[in-house]
Amino acid sequence: MSSPTKIAAERRALLLIDFQRDFLESSGKMPVARDQVLPVLSAAAQAIAEARSRNDLVVAIGNEFRPGDFLMNALRRYASVAGSEGSRWTDKLPFDSAKYFPKWAGSAFVNRELDTWLRAQGISTLLLTGVFAKACVTATAKDALTKGYAVHILADAVACKSDTSRARALARLEARGAVLCKLSQRALPTQPVIGNSALG
Repeated sequence: MSSPTKIAAERRALLLIDFQRDFLESSGKMPVARDQVLPVLSAAAQAIAEARSRNDLVVAIGNEFRPGDFLMNALRRYASVAGSEGSRWTDKLPFDSAKYFPKWAGSAFVNRELDTWLRAQGISTLLLTGVFAKACVTATAKDALTKGYAVHILADAVACKSDTSRARALARLEARGAVLCKLSQRALPTQPVIGNSALG
């Protein structure tokens, strides 16, 4: 008998986490490593196309940090405060008809509507992409695993402040039960990543 925390149906959703200007633009308040931006955007765009070809759901998650959260906003350099220019989704990765959920903390699941909606759609597996590997991607993956989802992380569509911090974060998530994957031309996810040498 399966655990009651597991989700019975087998459907998949692609989560696009925090592809916002403050994290991806060179002028952003808290940008990821510049050499990761174009490869990650390219991989994410391909992931969207492949997800739609498979009839997987595509979900966009965006930070909309509350203006009154003074201490944390200062620590985040006032990045992605709700309503700010930097909180806008990057023009380099249109998400079109994707379902959008705002969040105001690291994990996407801080917005309880996300879990409710995913379960209503019968989603059992999440494919994660986005920024930062060691922060919001990690927090979202941990919560998803706790809630009984199968978690796959598209390694080439995840960015962080450096190659080292990205590799370490993904390795920790793999140790917790997430599956690290890479893009193929036909399916998502496909090949498990062997070790972390492919993460760059």
